[in-house]
Amino acid sequence: MPMELIVRFVLTIIIFIIIIVILSKFRAEKSQPETDDSLEIMKKRLESGEITQEDLKEAKRRRGK
Repeated sequence: MPMELIVRFVLTIIIFIIIIVILSKFRAEKSQPETDDSLEIMKKRLESGEITQEDLKEAKRRRGK
C-alpha cells in the first residue's frame, strides 16, 4: 500500500509541474509586445522609400500627434 501512495504522489507532482510549465509558456507568449505601432510602421516605410514625408505627416496629423 505505501508504495502505491508514493507512486500516486510522484505522478501528481509531475502532472502539476507539466501544467505549470505549459501555463508559464502560454503567459510568456501573451506578454510579448504587440506588433509595431502604426506610426512606427510608417516611419519604416518612409526609410525604405515606400511613402513620402508628406504621407508620414498626414498619418501623424490623423493620429493627432
